Amino acid sequence: MKNNKAGLIGSKKPPKTEMKEWMFQEQVKMLYQNQTQSWVISILASGIIAYLSFESDDALIGALWWVVFIAITLGRTWNTRQFCDVLAKGESIDFKHWFSRFFALTLLAGAGWGVGGFVVGSSLDHLSQVYIFIVLIGVGAAAIPVLGVMQSVMLSFQAVSTIPYIVYISIQSDERGGMLLFMFALYMVAVISSIRRMNKNFGECMALQFEKTQMVDALSESNQKLQYTNEKLETLSLEDALTELHNRRYFEMQLEVEWKREAREQKILTLMVIDIDFFKLYNDTYGHAEGDVCLKNVAQALRSCIHRPSDIIARIGGEEFVVMLPGIDENGASVLAKQMQDQLELTALTHASSPLGENLTVSIGIASVVPGNNATALGLFKAADKALYKAKANGRNQFIIGEMELT
Repeated sequence: MKNNKAGLIGSKKPPKTEMKEWMFQEQVKMLYQNQTQSWVISILASGIIAYLSFESDDALIGALWWVVFIAITLGRTWNTRQFCDVLAKGESIDFKHWFSRFFALTLLAGAGWGVGGFVVGSSLDHLSQVYIFIVLIGVGAAAIPVLGVMQSVMLSFQAVSTIPYIVYISIQSDERGGMLLFMFALYMVAVISSIRRMNKNFGECMALQFEKTQMVDALSESNQKLQYTNEKLETLSLEDALTELHNRRYFEMQLEVEWKREAREQKILTLMVIDIDFFKLYNDTYGHAEGDVCLKNVAQALRSCIHRPSDIIARIGGEEFVVMLPGIDENGASVLAKQMQDQLELTALTHASSPLGENLTVSIGIASVVPGNNATALGLFKAADKALYKAKANGRNQFIIGEMELT
């Protein structure tokens, strides 16, 4: 059995203390759930004993006992409802507290049965006392499936509900008393055997259920980790690792989406292609490690000028960046280009080998179009890229607005 269980969850087994706590909680739940309908049987069975008292001179005492027993039974039912309500609400539950309440009320009910036997049976003839004996035995047997999930509860109930009265009736029966005690002893052996077998089977089933729960939780956790990893990989596949801007793949995906949206809404779409001036000289002067630091600083400066969620900035290769501006025309893009150049001037990234001065600069090409049948997204990008090369040819450190060639 142990090897089979180990095979279900691999080499790692759940801690015994954790399993015991979980099993205890499940047992408490089952005790309360089994208790839900037992109050009807309790009241009917106790009514039989109360009915026997009506044939004696102590009918009033029997009736009073029945009223008290009904009150105890309804109290147990109320306690069960309380627990079920707390359980249904998903609130935090102190299972030890609720078990103590259940155990105390069960002992009280068992004592009620035992007291009823003495109160009613003491004034009846021998045959009626045997009837009460049979009722108490039947109550004990009926309690096995209700209380048997926890051996201590079941045996405690039997001890207070039946044993005192059975001993009493056996003493009163003289020569037949020994036979009654023997029958009751056989009954108790059968009860204990049934309870132990039930608890053993229950324990094995609960252990398997616990391990199954552990497996489900572990699988759920693994799925969450896998989902997180996939999301992370997806993010990394769309992000430039060096500058933490979007990469070319993400830009191309978003360009396609925005192109369709602007075409549908007939709104203008603008692209800005940005290139760091004389970046090869920068690498030759400071080395590639410093060149990477420079790219990060430039990316941060450019990104600080982007404020709308719909605007996208991406690094599309080497020292080249692109900005997509939905709904912004050439004039708006020109204002943004000037802001970017001013921001780089404030950042003051030293470029001692640049022919343009001691600080690093950028050149920018801009192109705009309202997407339609005579324009393409690739054509828009080429127009911005062509404007960039014109800006570089004209001396760099400037931005130029290109003309979109319609097909």
